[in-house]
Amino acid sequence: MNRSIKRIAVIFTLFFVALALNLTYLQVIDADRITAQQGNTRNIERELATRRGSILSADGVVLAESVKKGRFYERRYPAGALTSHITGFFSVKYGKTGLEAAYDKFLMAEDQYATPRDLLNDVLGKHPPGDDIVLTLDTRLQKVAAEALGSRRGAIVALDPKTGAVLAMASNPRYDPAAVSTRFEQLRTSKASPLLNRAAQGLYPPGSVFKILTAATALETGVTREEKVYDGPAVLYVQGGRVTNYGDQGFGTMRFSRAFAVSCNTIFAQVGLELGDDRLVEGAEAFGLNKWVPFSSLPTYRSRIQEPVDRLDLAWTAVGQGRTLVTPLQMALVGAGIANGGVINEPYVVKQVRDYRGAMVRQTTPLQWQRPLDPGTARQVRDLMVEVVEDGTGGRARIEGVRVAGKTGTAEPADKLRTHAWFVGFAPAEDPKIVVSVLVEHGGTGGRAAAPLAKQVMEAAVGLGLGDVP
Repeated sequence: MNRSIKRIAVIFTLFFVALALNLTYLQVIDADRITAQQGNTRNIERELATRRGSILSADGVVLAESVKKGRFYERRYPAGALTSHITGFFSVKYGKTGLEAAYDKFLMAEDQYATPRDLLNDVLGKHPPGDDIVLTLDTRLQKVAAEALGSRRGAIVALDPKTGAVLAMASNPRYDPAAVSTRFEQLRTSKASPLLNRAAQGLYPPGSVFKILTAATALETGVTREEKVYDGPAVLYVQGGRVTNYGDQGFGTMRFSRAFAVSCNTIFAQVGLELGDDRLVEGAEAFGLNKWVPFSSLPTYRSRIQEPVDRLDLAWTAVGQGRTLVTPLQMALVGAGIANGGVINEPYVVKQVRDYRGAMVRQTTPLQWQRPLDPGTARQVRDLMVEVVEDGTGGRARIEGVRVAGKTGTAEPADKLRTHAWFVGFAPAEDPKIVVSVLVEHGGTGGRAAAPLAKQVMEAAVGLGLGDVP
């Protein structure tokens, strides 16, 4: 009898130990995963009952806010589609994207208590209000970029080259974050891909804006000099293939600096062949290609350059028309490296995080990412880019009273449709406050389609006194 009672006691003891271990696992070890599950109605109710923090622009415009509606809060986006690819959206049904996802813990003030009362209220089921996020993005410049693109598909990125702060990031087509709950399937399946942030996730052949990297690498390694003379025929024959200039134009004999200004493919093909596979690829990687851009705020795609398979592929890669693919954000960072004396800082769009009382929770400090060039080489490339605008293919980017540096690009897409138009530039050239990358899908030539858009954005930024954001 006593033996049976002991057996039952042991069984019950083991049962309760197992139950305690299981509860410990669920409540402590696996708590985050369970809480994050989309079907967790308790978590959903808690999210809706908490005043999520606001997202504000550098010029004080509310881009996202939570407004009380009955028992719960409703997420609203007063700026509409203007900053949709930055803020992203918040939806109980479809989840979160953009800053709404990347800064969710701050916006919900997860595990953060401004006062002891906040901790007590949270224990009692009354969660404190979320933190507010203050951006480096200026809505005045963002509007200029969005209006410059108009109905054209493409992207414009504007950075402060000295800090890496994002001043504007426009991607078109856009969408209204407030309409996601009712139009998600339509947005997701649209051939125009409005949910895609083309600025950070769109991959395109760079065309002649890649010549910035080829020139920088050739000058840095001593392969060429600004005054070195080349012959620029209409056609250059390489390994049984052809490298041609835009419009099959021949340029004759000219200095390397002039070849950059008029964007002579056949001369840059020669420079690429002189550089060789390894130095060209290594030079591009020094600017950040084949690496993930450290932009934790928003999803990005990695720009990539592949090892050329033969001399003809090498020649076209140096021109910017090989198998290389880049994002507009990456090309803005390339421009920033020239503008900032050979140093590329990490891009960032969140300037500060503040709690609901206004106290500082986090402040972003500029950080160096890449150092591809010596300052002297950066100045040489800057001067080459100034000549492009003052007496080359980038004349439509000129701003009266302001010296502008830039490079145009016209890239043939894989689908063989109309060319993509590029422009990368910065202003003022002698003390840059803004660097701009413009991509217009199937827009034609960079000089005609992209340079005027870059001018609008740079001119507005200089007029607004933007740049050097701490």
